[in-house]
Amino acid sequence: MIEKAVAGATPACWICQAPIPSNHAGDKLCGRRECAWDYRLLQQRQKLCRVCGRPLSLAELPARLCATLDCQRAGLADFSRQVAERKQARTKALIEQEIAQATQLHQQLMSDFGFGKPEAFPLVVVPAFTAKLVNLPQRRRRAFRDHVTALIAQSAEPAKTPSARNRQNESSPVPEPASNVRAVLGMACSCCKGRCCESGGDHAYLDVETLRRYRTAHPEQRPRDVLAAYLDRLGPRTYEGSCIFHQGDGCALSRDMRAEICNRHYCKALLSFQQNAPAVGTVSAFFAAADLGAV
Repeated sequence: MIEKAVAGATPACWICQAPIPSNHAGDKLCGRRECAWDYRLLQQRQKLCRVCGRPLSLAELPARLCATLDCQRAGLADFSRQVAERKQARTKALIEQEIAQATQLHQQLMSDFGFGKPEAFPLVVVPAFTAKLVNLPQRRRRAFRDHVTALIAQSAEPAKTPSARNRQNESSPVPEPASNVRAVLGMACSCCKGRCCESGGDHAYLDVETLRRYRTAHPEQRPRDVLAAYLDRLGPRTYEGSCIFHQGDGCALSRDMRAEICNRHYCKALLSFQQNAPAVGTVSAFFAAADLGAV
């Protein structure tokens, strides 16, 4: 084990532990040829810390990191970066694979059905939700009940003054798609089957503003009636790992009970499709749902 230098002590050679001569101040080695040779040998055998270059003990060799805190932190940051880069590269490769498969399928079906102008049915690749339906556990029901109970109590309190960001969002709401586009978007979402619902968990994206909006629309309902209205929408089965209201036939909540994000959200593919879709007339497209490189 390499001895740790004490603050204020004379720096020692990383190889022989002899004090560093004044003419080698700032160096990590004492200047002897033997130490320089041993250090190069350790370097060739990858037995130096990959952050600071310190010779490693036997226990430190697997990670090629010495035990100093700075090097451990730097090593962890580097590992996290590598993991993120590998994940990003894998995701990019899967997306490219999905697009290639969808393009081939698009061309084949356009040819099989005799469409002379395949560009009239532009290809749009949307995510696909492929989880399985499972029984809804009681623990999830309890967690949702507690969440909504807290929101109902908070919704009775006066609303706080909206922040500048919220005021900006209210002054420039996301425009609703035209009716002809909305119908096509609905079919595209049914093709996806709810990938955007995946993060809904036991909260279903519900917040205080959602409950305030619902209670304003239903002033006759008391707090316990509001709670019952939401609990009554829970079904016996839901998709595994998804929103508690994500059921086999879609969202169990009516639009007036959903969070604003649920009524407004579209994935990137559908947002791009909306921008290029005609405002009037017939809207057509070829939608392909893909997940993990498979269409």
